[in-house]
Amino acid sequence: MNAIDLCVFLTSFSLAVCVFAIGDLLRSRRRRSIMGAMVSLIALILTTVVGFRAQPDRNYLELLLFLAGERDFSAIFSAGLGLSAALLWATRWIEPFRRTEGYDHESRRTMSVQLLMATSVIGVTVCGTAFVWKEIHGSKRDPAARVHADEFVIQKVARIDHPPIRLAALDSNHAFVCYDYFEEAGTIGGGIVRLSRPDAAQPFEKRIVADSPLLMRCYGLALRDGDLYVSRSGLVGQASAGKVRYENTGAVTQLRDLDRDGYYEFMDDIVSGLPGARGPDTMQQNNGICFDSQGNLFITTACAADRTLTDHPWDGTILQVPAAQLAATNSAPEVFARGFRNPFGITFGPDQQLFVTDNDVNENPGDELNHVTKGSHYGHPFVVPGEKNVPAAGFREPVLTGEHEWNFLGIAYADSTALPDRYRNCLYVADFMQHAIWKIKLVRSGNTFSVQSLEKFASVSSPIDIAVTPSGDFFVLSRNTQNLYRIHLRESIQHEQN
Repeated sequence: MNAIDLCVFLTSFSLAVCVFAIGDLLRSRRRRSIMGAMVSLIALILTTVVGFRAQPDRNYLELLLFLAGERDFSAIFSAGLGLSAALLWATRWIEPFRRTEGYDHESRRTMSVQLLMATSVIGVTVCGTAFVWKEIHGSKRDPAARVHADEFVIQKVARIDHPPIRLAALDSNHAFVCYDYFEEAGTIGGGIVRLSRPDAAQPFEKRIVADSPLLMRCYGLALRDGDLYVSRSGLVGQASAGKVRYENTGAVTQLRDLDRDGYYEFMDDIVSGLPGARGPDTMQQNNGICFDSQGNLFITTACAADRTLTDHPWDGTILQVPAAQLAATNSAPEVFARGFRNPFGITFGPDQQLFVTDNDVNENPGDELNHVTKGSHYGHPFVVPGEKNVPAAGFREPVLTGEHEWNFLGIAYADSTALPDRYRNCLYVADFMQHAIWKIKLVRSGNTFSVQSLEKFASVSSPIDIAVTPSGDFFVLSRNTQNLYRIHLRESIQHEQN
């Protein structure tokens, strides 16, 4: 039972006890009932205060309403435990022993007390056992996934066996998901699973097409000409004379299916020596990758710390590898743009311009959506959005800055002619913390873009990546539920578009 579950248990218990105790006081008007009512009120106030401290950045009452609306298993079990335990206080409502001619009130009272106590024990035992079973077996309820557009429907395609990281889609019937794992025995690694179906009438089938320790931290995934490309990193450090130094283990690896059996058995690092995972923030490394229409490769690389200068020339940059150099193993990238903290998602959007999502600093001023142009600097670590008394002169500002606790990750651009006009030529961004897919319409503003509209397109638990097919289908990847969803037009709308 985590902190939130325990708060739900205490709230349901103290609230029910308070109702029973005050009801007993009002009904019986006995002095001895005053103490019980006062104690129960104090308990309710105390548990409410604790609840507000469980998540300081979120209103506790709103959290309880959210858990109720989502029908969260843990919250249901915790509330059931609290209510069951509180049932014992209902015995205070039973009339005290009195005898009336021809009627044995004592017998009825005894039976009622025994029944309430038995119900309480059964409730606590059943709910407690169910909660333990859920934790042992890792049972998860899939939070409701919704699309906020009447023209579309959303469906669950598959559940990935390990926590997924990135997504790439070939068409409406074929998608790839990469993941990593850490087994109990100590084995580490990563893999890529293909989700495919022969036609739209068939369900998607899963098949692991690559698995290797080399794919442990594959934070970027792309498809090109039948080959898979992953942006990956190791974590290797050395200590010497009190100083710790980390190796540049980041790489972009090409995976090929040479014998056409569906398994990508050939691997080749086409780019290496990137500043991969390292201290102090090992979550940040080389992330998203994409190709432009000419075949040039673009790579996002993160800084190793929150707001400090680092000594690697590729920290916090977007790198470019020209198509002509990709044929040579270990191609040398060039810096395309600088000034990012932890750029994660990358795609080409309106007018074939490059766009990147960048995670904010620990102060949480809001994640950024950036229009990336060659040679520009985007401010990190010198300035952050909204920082007072710090001029941003010389730095390119973001197109959009998210609100506090927004977390922009995967990004995709939809320009399919199969889509209705209001959903075409828009960027779609996965917001991990807000469990949302944002639809962003941009318009030209000088040499950059401005936001014309920002709408919630879909609600999906912890979305980490999104991809769009040429036919206008969306694939969305959920990190926490490990589900892959497909969002597509209703058949009636498809016929109208055709």
